[in-house]
Amino acid sequence: MGGTQGTTLLEGEKSFGPRPVVDLDELDLHLSVLASSKGDHHHHRHLPEPVSAATTPPGLDTHLSIHTGPPTSKGTPRTESEIIVRIDDMDSDMNSPLSGSASHDDIESHQDQDRVVDASLLGFQESLRKSTTSTTSALSDNSELSSVPPSPASSKATTPVNTAEAIPAVTETKITEAIAMPTPMKVKAKPRQLFDVRPKVSIPNDLGPYEYAHQCIEAAERSRLNPYALHQDEYLILRDHITHAQVTTYLNIRNGILRLWLNNPRIGVARDEAIGCAKDARWFDVANVCYEWLLRRGYINYGCCDVLSSKRRSKKAAQKRKGKTIVVIGAGLSGLGCARQLEALSKQYARQYQDLGEEPPRVVVLEGRSRLGGRVYSRAVDGSRSQRLFDFKGKRHSVEAGGMIITGFDRGNPLNVLVRGQMALPYYALRPDATLYDSNGKPVDSHRDLLVEKLYNDCLERVSDYKFKNQPTKFIEGNRALMDEGKDSNSDGSKTIAQVEEATAALPQAPPVSEQSLGPRVDLVPVSTDRATGRTHVEPGTPAAHKAAFKAKEMGWALKEGVTVDRDLDLEAAARDPATTLGSLMDEAISQYRDIIDLTPQDYRLMNWHIANLEYSNAINYNQLSLGGWDIDAGNEWEGKHTMVVGGYQSVPWGLAQSPSPLNIRKESAVKKITYHPEGKGAARVECDDGYSVEADYVVSTIPLGVLKHGSVEFDPPLPPWKSDVIGRLGFGILNKVILVYQEAFWDSNRDIFGALRDPLSRHSLRQSEYTSQRGRFFQWFNVSNMSGIPVLLALMAGDAGFDTEHSKNDDLVAEATEVLRGVYGTKVPHPTHAIVTRWGSDKFARGSYSSAGPGMRPDDYETMQRSIGNLHFAGEHTIGTHPATVHGAYLSGLRAASEVTDAMLGPIDIPVPLIIPKESSVITMTSSTIKRKSTADAPVSLRAAKQAKIDAHEDAAWAHIYEQIGDRPWRPQKVAGNAYLLYSKTNFEVARQRCDQGRRPGKGKPSPNEVRVMTSKMWKEAAADEKRPFEEQAAEQKRVYAEKLKEWETATKDWDARALEVRRVWEEAGNKIASTEDNTDAAAGRSGSDGLSGRERQKNQKAGTYVESDDVSDVEMTK
Repeated sequence: MGGTQGTTLLEGEKSFGPRPVVDLDELDLHLSVLASSKGDHHHHRHLPEPVSAATTPPGLDTHLSIHTGPPTSKGTPRTESEIIVRIDDMDSDMNSPLSGSASHDDIESHQDQDRVVDASLLGFQESLRKSTTSTTSALSDNSELSSVPPSPASSKATTPVNTAEAIPAVTETKITEAIAMPTPMKVKAKPRQLFDVRPKVSIPNDLGPYEYAHQCIEAAERSRLNPYALHQDEYLILRDHITHAQVTTYLNIRNGILRLWLNNPRIGVARDEAIGCAKDARWFDVANVCYEWLLRRGYINYGCCDVLSSKRRSKKAAQKRKGKTIVVIGAGLSGLGCARQLEALSKQYARQYQDLGEEPPRVVVLEGRSRLGGRVYSRAVDGSRSQRLFDFKGKRHSVEAGGMIITGFDRGNPLNVLVRGQMALPYYALRPDATLYDSNGKPVDSHRDLLVEKLYNDCLERVSDYKFKNQPTKFIEGNRALMDEGKDSNSDGSKTIAQVEEATAALPQAPPVSEQSLGPRVDLVPVSTDRATGRTHVEPGTPAAHKAAFKAKEMGWALKEGVTVDRDLDLEAAARDPATTLGSLMDEAISQYRDIIDLTPQDYRLMNWHIANLEYSNAINYNQLSLGGWDIDAGNEWEGKHTMVVGGYQSVPWGLAQSPSPLNIRKESAVKKITYHPEGKGAARVECDDGYSVEADYVVSTIPLGVLKHGSVEFDPPLPPWKSDVIGRLGFGILNKVILVYQEAFWDSNRDIFGALRDPLSRHSLRQSEYTSQRGRFFQWFNVSNMSGIPVLLALMAGDAGFDTEHSKNDDLVAEATEVLRGVYGTKVPHPTHAIVTRWGSDKFARGSYSSAGPGMRPDDYETMQRSIGNLHFAGEHTIGTHPATVHGAYLSGLRAASEVTDAMLGPIDIPVPLIIPKESSVITMTSSTIKRKSTADAPVSLRAAKQAKIDAHEDAAWAHIYEQIGDRPWRPQKVAGNAYLLYSKTNFEVARQRCDQGRRPGKGKPSPNEVRVMTSKMWKEAAADEKRPFEEQAAEQKRVYAEKLKEWETATKDWDARALEVRRVWEEAGNKIASTEDNTDAAAGRSGSDGLSGRERQKNQKAGTYVESDDVSDVEMTK
């Protein structure tokens, strides 16, 4: 699997076998040791010291359920009822004397407490940072937002979305909202700000332009942004202020700021640092606007980082108005992420609140449970009767009752920053290999398994032809060639983007502004399935491009006698039915395939195992999923291996609540009523069941969709129809788990996942309807011993089985699970020492697991769900269409809600006019530290500015003389591919394209480039050694020639550097030597660390991605 292998030992000299090890300097970094400590409010940073956590943090419930009672009548140990939260008073955890719950008046912290968290929370291991590198290729073509990373290298991190209304016809259902001209971004003009910063001060001197550009591009990719193009929001802000030519320089600045942030996310990027990414003082205002946008939108300075306050120190204490109050409902990842971001933004905008004459806002979090985390719940288990992993990093044995898997850290997952960059939590990379066992207990033949999986993916591809068609958005690119070389644009251009678009729209037959400069529309087709999460990997291509019989034969199936390759499926009539869902059309496709190939009962069991896996990713029967919107989040996958946090995923919300200072959280305060102002002009009030109420200026609701559907919370006035209707259309399903703790492991400890095929009601049935109720029962098993520290198996109950679990007895479920395990591992499988059954549907604070695409879903329902109503804002996994039903999606929605509230309080981003001062302007004087308007002809110039101007002029003259004497420095030779496959694909492109045309269905157009790429890859794998040899020899020769040219270049540059020094020496001795001056102080270096370097210097000098793993110790996915 590509992970580092190590031997895991058990006490008692029993072994769990080799496993991937993710070791952060062997620290027990459970967040219980990361408690806050009082101290001076400074910004020094210390690396964490190894600490051993002996106690459980107060933010995490420790429930040790020791079962000493006699076994039940069935011989199984007594199992716990719903651990998550049972209806009303049936939640055994919340009523446990060990729960550590807070009283109604228990405020976990107050905002005005001047506390900073101990550095051990924010610091991660320097050895890890130095020894690991990024797994993301910053210069790949997949950087474009319009393209999708190749599926084999990516893993879908999110579950599908709610479906829209029934599709009335087979014709394309288009999302028109994306193509409509967006509302112009509101900005307000403001006098030009002065910055005491030198250009390029945040750009390392010891990095070449190529390396610096590479790091900046990589940083943008790791921030969910296209490094070469404007985000839609950036376009709206800048279209009236910059030209197309200036986009390149803007993007270089933006990517440089992101590089600063990701180099060291423990401390926030200061404004002056961001300004220092500009190479010319004319661009300082642009850098400032860019910084504001990145800051407000949550691309930088988020999570558990320390940030600088912008508050001015005043000799006289001015009378200020009381600050606004913001109430965040819910202490899950979305609520805590929103509250933490609001606190950080309030601190960084303290000066703006000062100017408004008021205190920064107060943030209050209300949580109904006695714990934090919401649907992320690391349930403590009793390990006293189990063998303990000898090298287990945590001190608390727990299992994940809710959110469980991180679906890859690369390509922008914010959990990368939280888990690895800030909290330094230990995590375990899941091994993806999964054995499937048939209902008779025997492993399924791998060849047959692969055949059926291909058939399943083909059926899914064919029904994907009826998905909602997303329209492309604005795609304003910079100059890629210049950006790759680390260069800004040489010209400014004459017309702004808006002027060019409007002039074009005025021409005859020209498209309107909303349809200009659109990125290409990319169709995505399913190509494989992630067995750990049930998510479908997609790639660009044409869905259902080939006839069914041709595709079946190509996959390796034998066609029935008399069936030709021209035979096809006919799904048009079924797709036209308004009641058609994903499941009903999939069942129809499987039924029609029976007329083309022979399918056995085992094939049906395998097919329905994959369907159960799909239902796991959606938490609902796939007959309740929208045909058009079931995969609306396709293309937003992270990359990397799936991982799980060792010692408990709940450490993440606890860390957000505690660092860098404790949030003001009131637990056991279930909200019953929200009074808000639809126009946002009045105050809001939140009332709780315990009698507590609070008046607020803004309310952020992260109430789960299931609770909103249930109507447990009253809204006054009632939510408008456009909001209540979407709550009804979106789906919200149930995924439950049966967790079994054993004394010792009896399973294959070299595997983390295995599956079990389930028989239908009639064992040999070939009817899909008979598999529905059984296929999701204990179909997927996870060996979570390496995360829990004791032998534990976790089984999933998906689809109908998830709902059935709500009403099943614990003993019956444990007995059935034991029967499944004995069918695989023999009759010696013991009863578990401890068992936990989750019932999320009965949890009054959740009413289910996560959102899904209901049959009546509309394409824009997720966007509608996130829209605010006056001073009432919404967040949660059900409000983010790009990453629904995921932990990281919930967190991102919290950042978005915090941005909306901040905009409502402070107004839009200030933009000076003109934003970029023309080069030829005669009304400005540019110095090294600022741009100042000349109010008079004899405006004074500071001594420091005069010195720096003299130094700059001397440097320019020196380099001009050097270039005149010896020419430019030799250019590094262009790197060659040196890859035999690339040479092969270039030579055989036309052959591959012709093969793609074979068996193609009418109306599907020409093969897409990605289809041809897939075909050339297949041809290369099938090619004989003799056919590959010429290309391998050619690649080897290219590498040899490049190596020789590189050696020549190194010699030439060494000689050039020596000659340049000599030319400069002679030139200076000829009377051009500048008088020595004292070194100037960096105004931007505002943060000093314990190592004596400022925060900027440490961020500038560190290599980008220092806390990212190498390819062989990467990560895996988060599922619910």
